[in-house]
Amino acid sequence: SQLQSAFDAYKTEQATLENAALRAWARRYQEQVAAGQRAEAGYLEQIAQLESRNKQLQGQINDVTQRWIDEKGKSHPIECVFTRGFVRQYNAALGYDNASVDTGHSDSVAAAGTRSGTATGQPETTDTRLRDSGVSQRDVLANIIDNAGQCRRWRNQINALLDEREGLQK
Repeated sequence: SQLQSAFDAYKTEQATLENAALRAWARRYQEQVAAGQRAEAGYLEQIAQLESRNKQLQGQINDVTQRWIDEKGKSHPIECVFTRGFVRQYNAALGYDNASVDTGHSDSVAAAGTRSGTATGQPETTDTRLRDSGVSQRDVLANIIDNAGQCRRWRNQINALLDEREGLQK
C-alpha cells in the first residue's frame, strides 16, 4: 500500500509536469500563430501601399514625359530618342538577352517595340542599332516604375520572412 501510494504520487507528479509542459508549448504555439498573423497583416498592408504608390506614379508619367519648360517659361515638346541599341542593352541588363527590339518583352521596356528595323535573327549593322527604336521616355519610365515596385515587393517579402524567422527563434 505504501509502494502503491508512492507510485500514485509519482504518476500524479508526472502528469502535472507533462500538462504544464503541454500548456507551455500550446502557449508558445499560440504566440507564434499570433506573431505570424501580425506579420502577414503588416506585409499585406505594405504591399497595398506599394501598389497604391506605383499606381500613383504610373498616373504621373504623362505629366513628366510630354513637355518641358525652359528658364523663360516656354513649353516645349520632349524629343528623346532611344536607339535600337539602347533598347537592346537595356533589355540585356534586365536579363532579356534574346528579346527582339521588334517584338519586345511584355514586362520590359521593349514592349513598346519598334516600328522599323531588321528581321529577327539577322545581324544588326551600326546604322540599324542607332535608329529610333520607337520606345519613348514614357515607356522607359513606366518600366522603371514597374521594376522598382517589384524590387520593393521582394524586399518587403524578404524582410517579412526574416522577421517571422526571428520571431520563431525567440
